[in-house]
Amino acid sequence: MKKPGKRLKYFIVLFLIILVMIYCTVFGERGLLHLKKLRHDLGKIKAISEEVKKENDKLKNEAYLLQSDKRYIEKIAREDLGLVQENEIIYKKTK
Repeated sequence: MKKPGKRLKYFIVLFLIILVMIYCTVFGERGLLHLKKLRHDLGKIKAISEEVKKENDKLKNEAYLLQSDKRYIEKIAREDLGLVQENEIIYKKTK
C-alpha cells in the first residue's frame, strides 16, 4: 500500500508539470501571446505591401505615359516646371 505522502508528491509534481506546460503555451517563445503579436505584425505588413503595390503600379503607369504620351509630357512640363510654348501669354491671378 502506498503512503498518502507519496501520492501527494506525485500530485504536486504532476501539477507543476502541467503548470509549466500552460505557462509555456501562453507566454513561451511559440506561445499564444507571441502568435497573436505575429498575426498583428503580419496584418501590418500585408497592408504596407498593398500600399507599395499600388504605388508601384502608379509609378509604372506614369513611366509608361512619360515614354509614350506627348500630351502627358507637356502637361507635366507646364504644371511642374512652369514651361510655356513660344508666343503664349501667361496670366496670373492676383489676390
